[in-house]
Amino acid sequence: QHRNAGHDDGTVVEPGGDWREVVLFGTGETTMDVCPETKSLIQKYIPDAVDLAHAGTGEVIFSVLAPRTRIRAHCASTNVRLTAHLALVVPTRACAIQIEGKWHAWQRGKVLLFDDSFEHAVYNDSDQYRAVLLIRTWHDGIPKPERQLVLQEIQDWCQAEEARRYVPPLPPELETVEDICFG
Repeated sequence: QHRNAGHDDGTVVEPGGDWREVVLFGTGETTMDVCPETKSLIQKYIPDAVDLAHAGTGEVIFSVLAPRTRIRAHCASTNVRLTAHLALVVPTRACAIQIEGKWHAWQRGKVLLFDDSFEHAVYNDSDQYRAVLLIRTWHDGIPKPERQLVLQEIQDWCQAEEARRYVPPLPPELETVEDICFG
């Protein structure tokens, strides 16, 4: 399943699971003054992630996966970004992420970096919570001078997809009816 930023997260959680997030930067960003030190450090040391989040293509969140929660395989709709998981709370067993068919385990205090346009799934079959600081930043293969153009192309594509969703083109046999009625 292709996803946009985190506002689609609920669509990939298996029934009975619970995946929560606190959005520091990005769609759904909290207006409360939460985690000011963390936000300040991210703004200082990873400004590209903040810019990407404010452009609507990335996010910086605390992601908390409840015990016995699975997230179905999904992927981002574009590969312009990389996703970093800084592991904060990691169950001692039965918790991992599968990226392109290969399983990876988080290690507390370590970063797991991956391209989320590749299919990935998560499971937490433990009795403990899993928490990561999830940071999406520009893919290092996109030079800084090209980023604004890439963002514009993504925004244009998203607008076209949204228009197609709400105003789909008529089947050919109805185009004549439309011309007669509105022509």
